[in-house]
Amino acid sequence: SPLEPAFARRVAAALSRRLTLPCRLTEGDPDPGPRLTGRDQHDADALLARLEARPRPHGGLVVGLTGADLAISLFTYVFGRARVGGGVAVVSVARLRPAAGGRPPDPAATLRRTVAEVLHELGHAVGLVHCPRHDCLMHFAPTVERADLRGDRFCPACEAELPKGLLAGGAARRLRDAERPF
Repeated sequence: SPLEPAFARRVAAALSRRLTLPCRLTEGDPDPGPRLTGRDQHDADALLARLEARPRPHGGLVVGLTGADLAISLFTYVFGRARVGGGVAVVSVARLRPAAGGRPPDPAATLRRTVAEVLHELGHAVGLVHCPRHDCLMHFAPTVERADLRGDRFCPACEAELPKGLLAGGAARRLRDAERPF
């Protein structure tokens, strides 16, 4: 299903609070491209390749955000894809919506999950690999429940590997977040 423009604007605004890079929306929902043979899902790698082929601003990162259900031949679905150090990522909201798991719609949960997944894929796009820590945003999460458990923060080791200045706030923000009630 296509992304609502208002939702995409909320994602960009939330990311702008977490990153120092300007977050700008362009175009509408990217064309998800071809479907995987015998499946009612779009090929995440083909969409990623199309986004990689587009010109991008010098030093900028690009994230394609779609409502289409994405998969690769190896997995029944993916939340997103990025090549390590490639600067480009794609994220699907389809399986991040509570309704995808038979639960009532929850816009706040969908936004939180989408922002976390974009940050995870951006981590890959700037050079991070999966982290063994279960509480790190870079931990591999094959299900939405596991993604919820890993949270939306990079562990100290992964955060240290991010390009300097990518995350807004630094140490002062981490202190505030540590005091924040859940």
